[in-house]
Amino acid sequence: MITAMPLPFAADALVPHLSAESFNYHHGKHFQAYIKTTNDLIAATPAATHDLETIVSDAANAALFNAAGQVWNHGFFWASLSPPTPTRPTGELAAAIDTAFGSFDAMAQAFVAAGTAEFGSGWVWLFSGTDGKLAIAATHDAMPIWAEQPATPLLVCDLWEHAYYLDWRNDRGAFLHAFITSLANWRLAQDQYAIAASDAAGWRYPVEPVPVTA
Repeated sequence: MITAMPLPFAADALVPHLSAESFNYHHGKHFQAYIKTTNDLIAATPAATHDLETIVSDAANAALFNAAGQVWNHGFFWASLSPPTPTRPTGELAAAIDTAFGSFDAMAQAFVAAGTAEFGSGWVWLFSGTDGKLAIAATHDAMPIWAEQPATPLLVCDLWEHAYYLDWRNDRGAFLHAFITSLANWRLAQDQYAIAASDAAGWRYPVEPVPVTA
């Protein structure tokens, strides 16, 4: 069975960009509903003992794929967030961003544009492809980027309205700009980028709840 990954920060740690009220609904209700649906669908089946990545990959029907995919995407989204700091990527990741996009600012503009252009609900990803080059793409509904194409995700931002509507109303673009310039967890992205160039396993949904830090 799948456990609920807690937020790796206090619910009010991302103010003023995202409020505790947003996380009370987003993490406390929407995310928990995906957890419950996934566990209901795998109960009394062999999948009940599988890790989340295997459940997503082997899902026999759309209902399970959508619920389990949303759990994974949300978990990686929680990990992709960090309390607001002025930090930006450094070292090899910063150089890879410059190579792929020309500059950090150009990458940020492309990230916002890709997320804004996605019709309806979904996710926008910064990822490393099989050629080692960085790219940005949006996926629809519950699709993880790695289930759609060979990719190592570095960061993801949630495009579903419940992720941002309480704080940003319908201004998805402003939310995406705040994410990529102020909230993105570049430590995670740098770790994932290093992993993409090796044979090591990348981020996986935690089997046990991760500790919550202030």
